[in-house]
Amino acid sequence: MNYIKFENKDFESFVTKEFEKSDKEIFSVNYENKKYWIKKGRETSSNIFHKLFYKILPFEVLLPVQSKTAKEAILFESNKIKKFESLGINVPIVMGSNERFFVLSDCGTHIYDLMRTTTDKEYFYEILELYILELSKIHNSNEYHGGAQSRNFTFFENKIFVIDLEDSFEESVDLKTLQFRDLLLLLLSMAKIENIEFEYSFIINKYIENSSNKEFTYRLKKLTKKMRLITSLGKIGFIYNLSRDTKGFFKLLNELSKL
Repeated sequence: MNYIKFENKDFESFVTKEFEKSDKEIFSVNYENKKYWIKKGRETSSNIFHKLFYKILPFEVLLPVQSKTAKEAILFESNKIKKFESLGINVPIVMGSNERFFVLSDCGTHIYDLMRTTTDKEYFYEILELYILELSKIHNSNEYHGGAQSRNFTFFENKIFVIDLEDSFEESVDLKTLQFRDLLLLLLSMAKIENIEFEYSFIINKYIENSSNKEFTYRLKKLTKKMRLITSLGKIGFIYNLSRDTKGFFKLLNELSKL
């Protein structure tokens, strides 16, 4: 993997100066009336407690990420974006990269923000279906996202774009497990949405319809059986009502138990 050369030297000089002025990990800049995003290199790793918890409860969402230095993370993510672009997946344009940062074209608003604030059910389902379709495109290309929550997809010019591709995993982890993890992250991120009523079964069926992973319905059923103890905890009032997140999580588990 190589760093991606900046085609415009003036632009490279501009973003370098902006990078040096900011202490933010990711931030936007405007250049010649266009918006761009500068993303600093940052390490990826899972701490020892995360790894231990995964051994105790091998829930795919808890799968530890591969450790990478900041430089390795820049190389990994910027090149994965370029690869996705070659596969016809909607991603921002990588304007250039180096050992300290890389720059992306703007690609709109996080779909999580759009879905959790709209009261227009038709608009909500339009975005949701495009979200599911774009994840399916990734999987049908024999790839995975790594962080398929709705906050890592954006809406721009009536298309869904894929962002934040920094997470990778040990080579011993098979692709289907990573794709199944993506689906679980999609479902869990939807658990926080309360403004529009929707059925998880719609999401699952739409994903199965669009993807090559027809067997994931069975895998979801198998997961539900493993999670029976946790599901039963959701019947305890004070645990269920701990937060909006716990309510959504237990709602998801209950929906999966009906598959």
